[in-house]
Amino acid sequence: MYDIVLSTSSIHYLSKLSKSDFLHVKRILYLCLGEYLNTVSKRCNKKLLQGSKDKTYRLHISMTHTVFYRVDSVSGRVYVDQIMGINQAHSKYGLFCLF
Repeated sequence: MYDIVLSTSSIHYLSKLSKSDFLHVKRILYLCLGEYLNTVSKRCNKKLLQGSKDKTYRLHISMTHTVFYRVDSVSGRVYVDQIMGINQAHSKYGLFCLF
């Protein structure tokens, strides 16, 4: 199982959520980036961003939140770079891609 490492901006975003939203996002993070990291699951809407530097992936949570993350197989860690609202994320895809 991989360790999940949250960036400062991710922690900041999570701290602003309501308790129920926070618990939901946390549960999905640990499910999709832990238990189902290397498997396909209908519960986890994950995708490798084409042309991404550092093989960045995105995870949609309930079509409300988007998580940008990278997997380091050598260290056994998943680095969560950013978590944000899904609408805000559409303008951020370019930050993670080389186009």
